Amino acid sequence: MTSQVRLILIVGSLIVVGTAVVLFAIGRQKAAPKDSASRSSAAVHRDDLPERPSPSSRNYVDIRREIEAERVSLAARYRQATSDIEKARLVGLAREVITRSIYTEVFPSWYGTAWDFNGTTETPRQGKIACGYFVSTVLRDAGWRVQRVKLAQQASENIILSLTTDAYIKRFRRVEIGKFVNAVKDWGPGLYVVGLDIHVGFIVNTADQVYFIHSSYIDPYAVVKESAMESKILAASHYRVIGKVSADDVFIVKWLLGTDVATRSA
Repeated sequence: MTSQVRLILIVGSLIVVGTAVVLFAIGRQKAAPKDSASRSSAAVHRDDLPERPSPSSRNYVDIRREIEAERVSLAARYRQATSDIEKARLVGLAREVITRSIYTEVFPSWYGTAWDFNGTTETPRQGKIACGYFVSTVLRDAGWRVQRVKLAQQASENIILSLTTDAYIKRFRRVEIGKFVNAVKDWGPGLYVVGLDIHVGFIVNTADQVYFIHSSYIDPYAVVKESAMESKILAASHYRVIGKVSADDVFIVKWLLGTDVATRSA
C-alpha cells in the first residue's frame, strides 16, 4: 500500500470519528433541557404537597360512624355478659377503644380549626371554635351524650365535675409547670380534661409524653396539640384542675350504654 493511500484512509477515519463525536454532543445538548425541566417540575410538585391531608367532613362523619359501631357492638356484649369479671373486661376494652379513637382519629380531625371566643362550629376546619365548645364537641362526637352547648358554657371546673367525681380529680394551685407535668406522668397514661384560670382543654398522657390539646387563644389561634411542658397557656395558669376521665369506669359505662351525661352548673 502506497503512502498516499494510507494517508487517505487515515483522513477518512478521522472524519468518521469526528462526525460521531459531534452528533453525540448534539444529542446530549438536546436531551439536557428536558431532564432539567423534569427535575424542576418534580421538585415543585413535592413542595406543593401538604404535610398531612385535611380530613373532609365526609371523613369525619365516617370516623364518628365507626366509633359508634364499635360502641354498639361492645354494648351488646356488655349487656349479655353474665359475670362481673366479663363486664369489667369489656369496660376495660371500651376504655381502650374510646381513648385510642379520640387521640388518633377525633383530635387530628380538629387540628388547625380556628379559635374564637364565641366559636361554636360543629365541623372540623370549618368555622371557629371556643375552648369549651371544643371539649364538649369532641366528647359528643366520640359518643358521650353530653349537653354540648350547656356543658361548653360552664366554668372549667364544672365541666370536669360534670364528667367525673373527686376520686378522679386533682387540683394544683401555683404549682410550677414541671412539677405539674410530672404529677400527670405519675398518675399514668390516659385521657384527661384540664381546667385553667380562663381556659379548658384535654391532656393526654401516652406514657412517653404528656400533651395539651386545646383550642388556643394565643398564636396560632387554633386547635393544637403541644407538649404540656412547653405550653405557655398551661404554664401561665395559677390554678389547674384535672380530671382523669378515662380512669372513671362510671364515665366509660355511660359511653358504652349511651347514658345521658348531666351538666353541673353550680
